[in-house]
Amino acid sequence: MRNRALLIAALLMGAAPAAALGPSLDAVIRADDVARLAQLDPIAGRTLRDALAQGSADDRAVLVAGLSGAALSDDQAAAILPGDWSCRMLKLGGGLALVVYQPFQCRIDADGSLVKLTGSQRMTGRIGPVGCRLTYLGTGHVAGDTPLPYEALPPQTDPAASPQLVPEAGLVEVTGRNAARILMPAPVLESDLNILLLSR
Repeated sequence: MRNRALLIAALLMGAAPAAALGPSLDAVIRADDVARLAQLDPIAGRTLRDALAQGSADDRAVLVAGLSGAALSDDQAAAILPGDWSCRMLKLGGGLALVVYQPFQCRIDADGSLVKLTGSQRMTGRIGPVGCRLTYLGTGHVAGDTPLPYEALPPQTDPAASPQLVPEAGLVEVTGRNAARILMPAPVLESDLNILLLSR
């Protein structure tokens, strides 16, 4: 019996750790982005109500499909996210109830790095845990400009600066092998809620 207990303990000690996508981002997230993420639920409730009431039928269909499905565990998400994705930005609030952009191309690497490869508005950043939630932290920039890493951005954001580099923060949810979303409340520019839909 004692030998069996020792064997089980040895197996547990040698077990591989749970899958992870990227390092913890707890040390780099900005205080204002912590505050933005904390407002996700109330902002989403208000903007989704307006989007469903005022958006076009086609745009509402994209929104509803993109928000359907429960989020998988972080371990499952870590195994699914790396690879090439079609990514589509939805912007809610800030003057227009719902704007749905055409699909672009994004790539997520095994270390959690994310890049939006096409379109005039680009994203460059990382996905990793903040607390117990899988989170995207990155830099929004215009195509052709060289982005600073998220953690190197100045403490104060000037939307009128050139080049225009803005911090981005969003909750990452994977709902299946071919579907995920990033919910970004209170972005610096234009809207009240950005949703990046990922599909393949």
